[in-house]
Amino acid sequence: MKRRKLINRLTGATLGSIWTSKYALALEPEDQKNEIKVGLITDLHFGNLAPDGIDRFKVFKKAVERERPDHVIQLGDFCFGEEPAKKLMNEWNAIQADKYHVLGNHDMDKDTKAEIQKFWGMKSRYYHFDQSGWRFIVLDMNHLKKGDDYIPYGNANFYLDSSMLTWADPEQLTWLDATLAESKLPIIIYTHQPLGHRPDSPQQRPILDLIKKHTTKFNRPKTRAVICGHQHKDWHLERDGVHHICINSASYLWKDGKPWPYTESLFTFMEIKNGALSLTGMKTTWKERPDGVQADPAISERHIALK
Repeated sequence: MKRRKLINRLTGATLGSIWTSKYALALEPEDQKNEIKVGLITDLHFGNLAPDGIDRFKVFKKAVERERPDHVIQLGDFCFGEEPAKKLMNEWNAIQADKYHVLGNHDMDKDTKAEIQKFWGMKSRYYHFDQSGWRFIVLDMNHLKKGDDYIPYGNANFYLDSSMLTWADPEQLTWLDATLAESKLPIIIYTHQPLGHRPDSPQQRPILDLIKKHTTKFNRPKTRAVICGHQHKDWHLERDGVHHICINSASYLWKDGKPWPYTESLFTFMEIKNGALSLTGMKTTWKERPDGVQADPAISERHIALK
């Protein structure tokens, strides 16, 4: 990526200061020619928690028009399937790029999965697609577990003890095992809820074990990175050779039982080129700073060397 050109595009009143951090990630020599650019936005929460969500999304849409990514994906907690959100969907559908959805827990606050999928035009709750020499896998971790039963989130049925939440169903795990096994391409996983930050939890462990199980001929993980949202935070960690990156919310931080809105929208572009994975960075300010929070809202710019 021509970093100076991209920074000049993204700085300004709506897009704040930018910085870089570097990490190492294994990439096979034959994969280094695979180039792709992706537009990423998560946790817009259009509706009662972010009534300005359409305006925030329009800023992202304009950046997409400039950057022309190969695909765009929203990582969940996007909107409810109700009349006001039709204007948001019109903006989404007007984007001239391949577009993909990830289900977030709050997308089922007022709808069943089937209802919100229909509203979005999302055919499958979990799926994969191949593009530009990469396999992208979308997961659905929105299930309650009661005994041996896995119950899909729907109509806000998930405001329960955390031990019951954020499960992937056995059918999906079987599919994931096969999808990882058959892939000859390096893999990026998209999920709303994070993986890797609580590796011993019974919700995360089965997925992490599958990721660790499937390796290349050089005994490196086929999965190179896991990209998530959900926490309205900005972080990165490496576990078992896989990079886990959490993308900050487009709209706000949830603290002390209420949303603390960001002044401007946050989002990022991921580019894999010349053996490196890069994320553009953004920094904004608070409409009202939460007590005890010193840092301004941000998405860190990351340059991950794919060795």
